[in-house]
Amino acid sequence: HPSDNSRLVFLHGDVSEHSIASVIAQLLMLANANSNPIHLVVSTYGGSVDEMFSLYDTIKFLPCPVHTVGLGKVMSAGVLLLAAGEKGKRLMGASGRVMMHSVSGGVSGNVFEVQNETNEHVRLHNMMIDALAKETKMSRKKIESIMSPKLDSYFTAEQALKMGIVDKIIGAK
Repeated sequence: HPSDNSRLVFLHGDVSEHSIASVIAQLLMLANANSNPIHLVVSTYGGSVDEMFSLYDTIKFLPCPVHTVGLGKVMSAGVLLLAAGEKGKRLMGASGRVMMHSVSGGVSGNVFEVQNETNEHVRLHNMMIDALAKETKMSRKKIESIMSPKLDSYFTAEQALKMGIVDKIIGAK
């Protein structure tokens, strides 16, 4: 079907208000046109957790399937977005890499403001762990162990496949 070539949406660069608004607008427009699958290509260092969840909820709400393709870098907020694709239809380039870490953000203010922001960070962190556990083969405990060190954890495409973040590897072996 020739028009299906245009059912490609790219998330390249930061997960920000600007990039995610554009991706969501394209997804909604394509979903409105017909119910054929949409391919979402993800290549990002990550970004806003709030924006990640707005796109995640959109992907889950769309009436048509979203097939995800991770190319190059799929990091931080990008990991859940890649994993959110339709099961069996989540691809990753053989040379790509995944990076996972805990939810981060800077906090300043008085002790009550800091406590309030910290509580919200913990809530978002737990939401992300729950969503990743739902979308992958990893248990909540496994995801927590990956995210608990203060370091970024890097994984190959092969490891991402074993972890259930993707279903198939594409490209050169």
